[in-house]
Amino acid sequence: MNWKRVLIGKWSWWRPIQSITVIYLLLLVFVVSSADSLIFQPPETPYSTSWEHFTTIEDTQGTRIAAYYRPAAEAMPTILWSHGNAENLATVKHAMDGLHELGYGVLAYDYPGYGESLAPSQATTSPSEQGCFRAIEASYQFLTKAKDIPAQKILLAGQSVGSGPTCWLAAKEPHAGVLLISPFLSAFRTVTRIALFPFDRFPNLHHIKKFNTPLLIVHGENDRVIPFSNGKSLYNLSASSEKTFLPIPTAGHNDIFIKGAIPIFEAINHLTDSFKKE
Repeated sequence: MNWKRVLIGKWSWWRPIQSITVIYLLLLVFVVSSADSLIFQPPETPYSTSWEHFTTIEDTQGTRIAAYYRPAAEAMPTILWSHGNAENLATVKHAMDGLHELGYGVLAYDYPGYGESLAPSQATTSPSEQGCFRAIEASYQFLTKAKDIPAQKILLAGQSVGSGPTCWLAAKEPHAGVLLISPFLSAFRTVTRIALFPFDRFPNLHHIKKFNTPLLIVHGENDRVIPFSNGKSLYNLSASSEKTFLPIPTAGHNDIFIKGAIPIFEAINHLTDSFKKE
């Protein structure tokens, strides 16, 4: 008896194709069903809602968006800050205070499922792409309507996963300029490099073509989380006529401000020079 043929079966060119197809479909089911839990990693860093300058904003679904707001000095712009994946208001508060000391207004917010951003009557909330979009839209409306800040005085800034809601908002709402720090082409492409799966999250590569305001992209050359090439590709895809790409030598993903604080803040000042006086 030919045991090899019994165990393996008769060879056919369709067999490897069928195997690859099955493997792909299994991966697709896993990626699509687990995408949000893989993309979003809220830190457990606690903070107090009794902070000075802490506030809450309600999105269109009644979710309470936790935010940290400090008004701008006279004639200075306000930065709407979308933080990174493993951050919340507690981890970015120091940086926001530093920007405020330079005269900038700042509004940082937590995505639903991060920090104290919670859906109505829920002890916990699961982060999602749409939740991030609603949160940044509500934050933008807070600035333009509740605080009466003109759109031409608002700089949209997003770091890492925060580049997703930032590019999305920039493509649909008026603003003064955009700052992207360690951004990705899309969430899935940080791993697959190419369009391998449908239902991708945060397609920055499409949104960045839809606005032409001044743009600054900062990326660490040694970034192992979001490849340096993502930031450079977004720069090349951008429709902005006034754009700058700032590489930070030796910096990775989590130490970019440690390695490049001075050039980054100088670049932000240069970016905002054009609308500080408006």
